Amino acid sequence: MNDAEFLKLHTSCVTAFRIYVAAAETTATMLGECTANPLPLAKRLELMLHENDENSAHRTYLSTKRLLHDAALRGYGGYSNSN
Repeated sequence: MNDAEFLKLHTSCVTAFRIYVAAAETTATMLGECTANPLPLAKRLELMLHENDENSAHRTYLSTKRLLHDAALRGYGGYSNSN
């Protein structure tokens, strides 16, 4: 992996994180609109679908972060750092 590839991976990780945070904020807002009564069926479905989107965004972020973390630990320049 060269510098440009590492920078692209880092940018992808930051983007994935921002998408996940936005999805989590939307879920939190939706949950904040709940009342003491059960949600209507349409609202329950909307919440479930959005939570699926949030979970997918979270998995994407974690996957991207894992790749970035591995590159950072190993060094991405193709040289050994073991002394």
